[in-house]
Amino acid sequence: MAVLVAGILSLTATPVSADTYRWKDKDGKVHYGVTIPAEYAEQPYDILNSAGIVIEHVEDTSIPLDVIEEKKVLGRQPLISQEERRIQSDKLLVIQYESEEDILNALELEIAQLGYDSRLIDQSYESTSTSIRNQIRQAADKQRAGLEVSAGQQKEIAGLYSRRAKDEKRRSAMQNREKDIRARFQNDLERYRALTSEDKAVDEEQADQG
Repeated sequence: MAVLVAGILSLTATPVSADTYRWKDKDGKVHYGVTIPAEYAEQPYDILNSAGIVIEHVEDTSIPLDVIEEKKVLGRQPLISQEERRIQSDKLLVIQYESEEDILNALELEIAQLGYDSRLIDQSYESTSTSIRNQIRQAADKQRAGLEVSAGQQKEIAGLYSRRAKDEKRRSAMQNREKDIRARFQNDLERYRALTSEDKAVDEEQADQG
């Protein structure tokens, strides 16, 4: 039994292939293999990945292994190709905007909405900074008077610093978000120009031929 346990542990600790199966025999002993023997074909089994982690447990053994593998491959395939996704995105872009000015207006609207959130964060930051200055001034006055700063006030000051640090992170996140928005609209604008110039060239060519 000790040898069997050691063998099982060594198998689980060693990376296995993506097509490794694990099943139990009639005595409950665990086995591993790249295929399942015919005598255990009706037993439930597990499919393990390369790290030895179970990625699928199969109870219904009436489904052939090749069918299961085919489903796994299909499940990993994207629903649409990159080229189809790009075509759909281009179609949506020219439908969504009638001109370059529409894109620029949409950009300004989104930046304005972001600005509202940014102002709230700035107000919180400034308010917290003011509270910190007031608390530190009060603590300094107490120390000059020979009084001890209470633990409660020290805790309040620490809490204010923590709150301001969170506001600083939110400020940075807003700045990064604005950069992302501007970059996205710039890409849309450049793509829109390319698409509409292609359409214009086609229209002119057809007009010349007509």
